[in-house]
Order: sequence, then C-alpha cells, then structure tokens
Amino acid sequence: MAYLFLLGLVLLVAPFTLLAAPTPAVVFHIPPRAITYQRLEYALGFFGIFWHGLGLWLTLHLGIAAQLRCWAYRLTARRPALEKPPPLRTLALFYAAFSLLFLLWQMPLGMAGLILEQQFGFAREGWAMWLGDIALSWALSLPLILVLWLGYAVYCRSPQRWWLWLWVVLIPLILFNNVLQPIVIAPLFNHYRPLPPGPLRHAIETLAAKAHIRHAAILVENTSRRTTHVNAYVTGIGPTTRIVIDDTAIKTLPPDQLLVMVAHEMGHYVEKHVWIITLSNIVGAGALLWVLAKVFPALLQRFARKWRIEGPTDLAALPALLLCLYGLLQIQMPLANLESRYLEHRADAFALRLTHLNQAMAQLFIGFAERDYEDPNPPKLIQWWYGTHPSLRSRVQFALSYHPWRHPNGG
Repeated sequence: MAYLFLLGLVLLVAPFTLLAAPTPAVVFHIPPRAITYQRLEYALGFFGIFWHGLGLWLTLHLGIAAQLRCWAYRLTARRPALEKPPPLRTLALFYAAFSLLFLLWQMPLGMAGLILEQQFGFAREGWAMWLGDIALSWALSLPLILVLWLGYAVYCRSPQRWWLWLWVVLIPLILFNNVLQPIVIAPLFNHYRPLPPGPLRHAIETLAAKAHIRHAAILVENTSRRTTHVNAYVTGIGPTTRIVIDDTAIKTLPPDQLLVMVAHEMGHYVEKHVWIITLSNIVGAGALLWVLAKVFPALLQRFARKWRIEGPTDLAALPALLLCLYGLLQIQMPLANLESRYLEHRADAFALRLTHLNQAMAQLFIGFAERDYEDPNPPKLIQWWYGTHPSLRSRVQFALSYHPWRHPNGG
C-alpha cells in the first residue's frame, strides 16, 4: 500500500521534470531509486506548501475559526471586547485548540514524509518517537501565546504603528531562535556525548586551532536514532561554543570527508554567518510586518463578513493573519535563499582554504547524491526559489577548481 501511495506521488511530480536544468558536466552515478526519491520529495514539498495554505483557508472558510472563538470565550466566561486585547486565558484556549487542529491537518503530510524516508532506508525512528517529537514541538510552541497577546495589546494601543512595536518585541525572539536554540532546545530532542580521544578528535582540535576556534567542546549527537543522513554544525558563544557531529557522519564518512564537512561548519562560525542571518532576519521581520500591516486590513475588508470576523483583534482573525503571513513568506523565499546559498558557498571556500582537501570535498558532495539521494542538479526554478545550498553539481565543480594557495598573489 505504501508503494502505491509513493507511486502516485511520482506521477504528481512528473511535470517538474520539464523544468530540469541542463545535464551537469560532473558525472554522478545516481541509482534509479534516487530519481524516484527525488521526485517524491519534490511532490511532497510542493504539495505541502499548497496543503498548509489550504488548511488555513478552510479554517476560515468553514467558520471553524469563528466557532473556536465562541468556544474559548464561553469556556472562560468572558465576552469579546474588540477595543481591548483578548483575555490571556481565552487566547491560550483558542491558540491551543487551533494549533492542535492544524497539527492534525498537517499530520498526513508528515506521515507521508516518514513513510518516504522509511521506504528508502533513511528513517530509523518509529511512529512512537515521531509522535513524541511532534508533541514536544507543539508544547514548545505554547509560549508563543504570550507573544500573540502582546501583539493584540500593542495593536489596541497603537492601531497604526503596531507593526513597529511588535517588531521590537520579536527581536529578542529572533536572537534566541538563531543563536541559542541549538544550545537550549536541541538537547530536548537529542543526546550529546564528548567525542572520545583519538586520531579523529586530535584532527578536529587541530582544525579548530587553525581556524582560531578556542576551547570548543567536541560533541557527538545521537542522530542515528532517527535517520542515516549525516550532518555537523558549530554553534555557541564563548564558553558555550561546541562542535557537534552526527554519529551517522562518524560511522559513514571517511576521515578526510568528515574533516572537510566539519571545516565547512567552522567556516559558518568563524565568518559569523549566524549573526549575518540573524541581522537579515531582524531586518526582514520589520519589512514583513510593515507589508503585513498594509495587506492584512485589505484582506479583512474583503472577507471579514464571509469568515465571521468582527475585526483585527477578533481571535477568529488569527488564522487570516497567519494565512497572509504565510503567503508573504513564500514570496520572500528567493531572497532569503539567495543569501543562504552565498553563505554556504563562502563556507565551502573557507573549508578548502583550511584543509586543502579538494578531492575529499568533491567526494563528500557526490556522496550526498549517490548515498543520500539528494538531487545534484535541481530544476532551475526550484533551485532559485527554494534552494538553500548551491547545487551539488556546482559545489563539486568548485571544490575541484578552487586552489587559491597555489596562486597566493592572484587570489
């Protein structure tokens, strides 16, 4: 039955092959299963974008948001007062119910993604662990209730400039998400242990010293509980600095490929890419909120009566706000990913300058295609809009051609 489901998704994604990029110069030995996997992944990704928006729209169109609002006020024995922010307890009930309902709407796509990973041998987590991760993620989203309540309060005090004050409130949250999340939240999902002494640890310590990363903890994440995919990252500030390597990477990759992957992550850290992205997110959030302040009232003016929304501070308007925000986020995706691809390219260059392991880096990227079934040459439109990294084809070509140390005066 699972294979029939996956076959149907292959047929859904077939039109995307018409947008395929030219045949790459670098030769990848891609197994036929990888092509199927890539098409299924594209199908799930694009259908997921549609599915998310459809869920928000149906919540409004079917009157579910209005019914949840009435239910929340009835349970808390309060009456709506549009000139005031909703009571915190009423908002908490509404958000908990709405987010749970929307979580159930999203679960079929999540289940399809897990089935895909299981059928192709990548996923190791069972349904119990998967459901546990979803429940924990939902619980961690509940503090957003306070942010939403502040948003309502700010709007009631300053209907014209609410977006500016809300932007100020969001800045520390963006800082937390980009800088501290790997340190504070990630340990709730994974366990970490120090990399034991040995040649690998010594080699990583040597790389870190060469990159001027001092006193960093070198940790191993138990990623293999969930997946066979490989990864690493470097994060933290001062004494919390840590170099984290998936146990799957240690088991799968040859030492030279593992080192060049870690060096790539050191490049992100040394060149302060996290801070660059954080600044971009802060600026982008301000711009997005400003546009939202212009677009959202027009949306309500057009559909408020149909959706039984009494005004911007009505709890039933929250899904409409999220729908509007979701559309704007999709529109700005190419700009955000352009920055991401540039920073990933800089991290590749940093890793090569640090290690001089050109062949190992090329083999690492070839392995992503041949072992992990990542598309080495995505359709141009998809790569431009949603690609967070340069294509594997271009990364391999760069790895094999970049040797600035051979021409110190020429760059």
